Formats: sequence, C-alpha cells, structure tokens
Amino acid sequence: MDIINILSSIKGKVLDASHFDLLKHAYDLQNENIEQLKNNNQALKESNQLLEEKIARLEEDNRTLTRSLENVTAQLEPARADTIQPEVSEVAQAILELYRERDIIKLYEAEIFPALQFGRIEVEAAFDELEKADILRVVYIVPNQGKCYALTDHGKKYLVQDRA
Repeated sequence: MDIINILSSIKGKVLDASHFDLLKHAYDLQNENIEQLKNNNQALKESNQLLEEKIARLEEDNRTLTRSLENVTAQLEPARADTIQPEVSEVAQAILELYRERDIIKLYEAEIFPALQFGRIEVEAAFDELEKADILRVVYIVPNQGKCYALTDHGKKYLVQDRA
C-alpha cells in the first residue's frame, strides 16, 4: 500500500485502531524494504571490492606474463636468427640459387618460373616451403609480373651460411 494514499485517506479524521494498524503495517513494510536495500547495498559493496581485488590481481598477473613473454621473445630472437633450416627441397634450393646467381634480394614470379625446369605446382609448393621457413616472403604483387618474393633477414643468412 502506498503510504501517501493511506495518509490522504485519514486526513481530517480521527485515527482509529484499524487506521493505526494500516499505518503501522505500511511503515513496517517500508522499514523492511529499507533494511533489504541496505543489505543489498552492502552486498554490492563487498562484491565490488572483491571484483576490484580480482582485477588488481589479474592486472598484475598480466604484467608479469607480459614481462615473461618479452623475456622469452628476446631470448628466442637471437636463437631464431642463428637457427638455419637444415635442408630445403630441390625446387626450393633451385629458387634460392636464382637469388644467389643474380645477387638480388627480390624476384618476381615472371622471372622465376621460366628460369626453372620444374612444374608450376612444384614451384608454388617450394614458395610455400620457403615462406614457412621464413626465408622468403611476398612483398607485393605486380600485374604481368606476379608476386614479388623477397629474401627475409633469415633468408639472407641462410644463403650466406649455405654457401660456406
């Protein structure tokens, strides 16, 4: 019941027992609601505090993991640069030989396909192999020339070490 309606209904009247009981009941309900709201508010404050603590822990964990990842990455980079693919296929080796013979770091498909005695599928597979080994990468595509493959830093080291 709305307390305002109750008060309006008894305005100018003498307060009898039934009206008193209605008012008391309305106030009791209102007090119960206030207590419930206080309890809910306290529970939300506690929940919020727990969530803030969890966020702080997770952020610290995230910073720790980021630092660890940076350290591991920094350690792997020199090892990765020094690690040379042990062997590549015959077709991939022929592609790399073109780079070595021409003493160039970029070649187009239009230059590579005619210079090799292998089928298109074999050469495409060799390109995939060299890309996965981080020796070559596509830098751009030019109409009538095809993809331009460039030696990566790892690929340059591979060719230099392969020659030795």
